[in-house]
Amino acid sequence: MASNFLHDHIQEGSILKVRPPNGSFVLDPSPTDPVVLLSNGVGITPMMAMLKAVAVHNPARKIWFFHGARDGRVHAFRQEVAMTARGMEGLTIHYVYSRPQPEDQGHFHSQGYVDVPLIRSLVRDEADYFLCGSPAFMTSIRAGLKAEGVPEERVRFEMFSQPPRAAATTPAGEADAALPGSLAATVTFARSGRTVEWQGDHDNLLAFAEAHGLRPDHSCRAGICGTCACRLLEGDVIDAEPPTASVAPGSVLICISRPGSAKISLDL
Repeated sequence: MASNFLHDHIQEGSILKVRPPNGSFVLDPSPTDPVVLLSNGVGITPMMAMLKAVAVHNPARKIWFFHGARDGRVHAFRQEVAMTARGMEGLTIHYVYSRPQPEDQGHFHSQGYVDVPLIRSLVRDEADYFLCGSPAFMTSIRAGLKAEGVPEERVRFEMFSQPPRAAATTPAGEADAALPGSLAATVTFARSGRTVEWQGDHDNLLAFAEAHGLRPDHSCRAGICGTCACRLLEGDVIDAEPPTASVAPGSVLICISRPGSAKISLDL
């Protein structure tokens, strides 16, 4: 929706309301620790920003740049990576094509997919890993790195969408009651002057607020962007998963939280 809108309607002179960059998927270019950048498809986009930052601030840093694509026709930023790589003496680039065309010869390094055996065959140092790509790619790489003993704190990632909820393993009608934050609670939306009863029948407080006519700011619905952050005036909440976005003290991300006490009050 966003891409089509920008291409179809936004022109030079258009005025957009935008937020500053936010989130924790950030590479500090200054340290000397080795870095591995892993992507497939359009997941290469944030990797380009990271690679450029290292090229400017720390060009001697040891860095591996892995990217997977179907073939050269859909390989984004190939020329731009080549230009950025000039003068980066510590950079190793490895492109993997799953279905290379005859004209791709000389433009990729191996055929197949970016996977952990390939990474480990080339990366022998302890390193920080940054991942961005399709859900299947991300799941496979994260699981493989964990199996190889790479500490979770050294693996950073960004997902395009909210991961699906795990399927319920409890009998029908009992699944919701087994989830944290599913018990009854009284929720007050202070600015709207509304108090409603939570019965555990919504995935999170954002969906609950929307169901009762409120329109809180939001974007990713996965705790990544921080757009839905609001002040918690009373009570406690339980996060379904650790937030990726930075959260100010006293605030919560309503897209991933549920009531954690019998009464809560939100600045909504």
